[in-house]
Amino acid sequence: MQDPMSWAVPLYRAFGILVKVHFTFFLITIPMFLRLVYLADGAVWWFDIFMLCVGLVFMLVLLHEYGHCIAARRVGGDASEILLWPLGGLASVENPHTPKANFIVAAGGPAVNLVVCIACAVAFLAAGFSPLQALNPFSHPYQTTAYNYQDGRYYSSNYDYYYYKPGTSEPAGTRTTSDKGVVVTLPGSAEQAERAILPAWLIWAWRTCWLSWWLFLFNVLIPAYPMDGGRMLHAILWHRIDYRSATVTCCYVGYGAAAVLVGIAILTSQTALACLALFIAWNCYRTLTQETESERGAFGYDFSQGYTSLERDDPPPVRRKRKNFVRRWLDARKAKKRQQEQEQVTRDDQRMDDLLDKIAKSGKNSLTDEERRFMERVSARYRNK
Repeated sequence: MQDPMSWAVPLYRAFGILVKVHFTFFLITIPMFLRLVYLADGAVWWFDIFMLCVGLVFMLVLLHEYGHCIAARRVGGDASEILLWPLGGLASVENPHTPKANFIVAAGGPAVNLVVCIACAVAFLAAGFSPLQALNPFSHPYQTTAYNYQDGRYYSSNYDYYYYKPGTSEPAGTRTTSDKGVVVTLPGSAEQAERAILPAWLIWAWRTCWLSWWLFLFNVLIPAYPMDGGRMLHAILWHRIDYRSATVTCCYVGYGAAAVLVGIAILTSQTALACLALFIAWNCYRTLTQETESERGAFGYDFSQGYTSLERDDPPPVRRKRKNFVRRWLDARKAKKRQQEQEQVTRDDQRMDDLLDKIAKSGKNSLTDEERRFMERVSARYRNK
């Protein structure tokens, strides 16, 4: 069976990294966009919905994955591919098998989101506005409210209303909020009121900051393996205990996080959140299964109970159950991955021999930066075996 994760469309290659989009990205995001347009019922322009929920999400998730790739290369690893799909992004990276390297690679993505937030906040402060509302993940992404330090007024997008008496920071009219939005009742006098509206570039800087901050919190504060927060927790535990115990602990923490996300998804009727919870639970189950199988020795004995299993004489034959479809697909995927890893090792060994010949002929200074990183990565892999 073909791996469903390979059903992707290549977009471009930059910095040696191939960026691909999974076909389900379009199957999920387009209907979701149309649903949001329908629910808005004309209150929000469809272009703003598209740019926020599709355009900005795509850009920020892509930058997030580039953060993982950059971090992998900074610790002596490498990155080859980024896959964007409805539940976020997946970066194919190789990094040294150490707790520190794994923590840095996992933190690289959220770090990029944090840098984007800081850059937007600096732009707001330079323009005389406060970025605090954009750092509130519960703020309305379309109303886009910001306080101006210079004139003491609140400014917003076209989807919110702030009226002031001319030349002052004194509100004009009565401001009320209901399920249908914000309503401002202006006085019936001839006095004209001034509406405080943010410039277009600040509106999108606000939304970029808000969404990037939301992605940062979402990835860091949910300790669900294999998300960034779960991987950082795994690296911290790995530093204190052994790798396997850290993996098992993080998987059970991931089960708990998935259960909480399912509850939130039911209360809020968020299908995407429920899908994310199922994805987390499935990954935790798969990881636990692999760790359990790795306990068995090369001869099929379970050494987790000591050597008593070797002392049993002629155990009764056990009829093995036929594996179901999911189990067969997982085994085929794992076998294919092992084959690809073996082929990659063979190619790396061949290239390492070529580079050693190059050093013998022309000296170490003849190596390029990429060749040096390659030799360091392969050497680290052999040291960590």
